[in-house]
Amino acid sequence: MGLPAFGEEPEAPARYYCYQDVMAHGTKGGGTLQVNGYTIEIKPNPSSLEGECEATIRSPKGEIVYQEEDWGIDIDPITGKDVNGDGQPDAVLVDFSGGAHCCWTYNIISLGRKPGLIRDFENRDTATFEDLRRDGRIEILVRDGGFDEFDRLMHPESPFPLVILRLEGDKFVDVGAEYLEVYDKEIRELRAGMNASSLDSFLHSNPAEFDPNEPENEHFDYEETERRVLMIVVDYLYSGRSTLAWKSLDEMWPAGDRERIRGAILEQFCNGFLSEVKTDPSPECRDIPLP
Repeated sequence: MGLPAFGEEPEAPARYYCYQDVMAHGTKGGGTLQVNGYTIEIKPNPSSLEGECEATIRSPKGEIVYQEEDWGIDIDPITGKDVNGDGQPDAVLVDFSGGAHCCWTYNIISLGRKPGLIRDFENRDTATFEDLRRDGRIEILVRDGGFDEFDRLMHPESPFPLVILRLEGDKFVDVGAEYLEVYDKEIRELRAGMNASSLDSFLHSNPAEFDPNEPENEHFDYEETERRVLMIVVDYLYSGRSTLAWKSLDEMWPAGDRERIRGAILEQFCNGFLSEVKTDPSPECRDIPLP
């Protein structure tokens, strides 16, 4: 579920990380990074009964300004850049909980005049921090893990819609509509990889009664077709083009099931990752109860 590239890839800096080695029943790794006079250190926590890792950020005076621990911790390569646009360098620490398909927490910490946690977010998939336009502003690309095992699909066939955020001060802003070319590239690839006969069979099926073990379905990859159709729909939805999203749904989803699946998509879209990071809700969500 890698994120799509946009422009040239920057050279990857060295990674500093600590993780719990389950097979060896111990914690490994660690490292120290100096940024703007601050010292960022990750290492095994000797006092943890679970063998966890710990991260500590100290000010130029040696004072602890931030501390955390988890099963695994990584210093993201974007550390040292200005992530939230305030002109001050930031650090991004990535915590991994160690569960199957779960979960990553991204902690964005100021290393400026007022050090400390700015914002964090959790998801069931990883994120990347990139300057997509090469204009000095950092975008956060993350796949919405809330669609994992959506609509009875198993994890490998689940749709993971792309979200593109920007952190402005301490507020996340959804900027997906500014990067239509990223979404359109993925939509073209999804359409190109879809078998025409499989799409026709899917379009005329009944999702509630489909049996992949029936002889006539032997060569029909139902779950993969469903995933591709859902990804096309949600790519349009997450890029701010709901009219195209529902048009695609009408063209590629079984007629008798469209109302149900549209409601399920909207419920997850409106109450999922974007709601959790508190971005301004889409017009599509005005009549949907939010948590």
